[in-house]
Amino acid sequence: MADQHYIDGIENVAIIAGNIRMDFYTFAVDPETSGKEPPKEHNLRLVMSPDAFLRSWQTHTQLLEELKSRGLITEKPAEGTSSDQEKSTLAPSFS
Repeated sequence: MADQHYIDGIENVAIIAGNIRMDFYTFAVDPETSGKEPPKEHNLRLVMSPDAFLRSWQTHTQLLEELKSRGLITEKPAEGTSSDQEKSTLAPSFS
C-alpha cells in the first residue's frame, strides 16, 4: 500500500540543482494559539524534475476544473484586485 500524508499547505518552494523542492506542513495542536493560526510543523519535502512538476500541474489544473464544475469550490478575486483583473498564478516566493 502506498504511503499517505495529510497536509494543510505548501511553502518554501525552490528550484535547486534543477529540481523543484516543496516543503509541506500540517498545523500543530497548540492550545495557546486559540483563535489564532496554529504553528506549522514541516512533515514532508517533495522533490521533482521540471517535467514531473509540469505533469503534476496539468493534473491539478484538470482537478480544479472538475471541482468547479461540480460546484465544490468557487473562485474569489485575489485580495486587492477586482474579479475582471488578471490574477497572478505565481507563488509569492517567485514574484
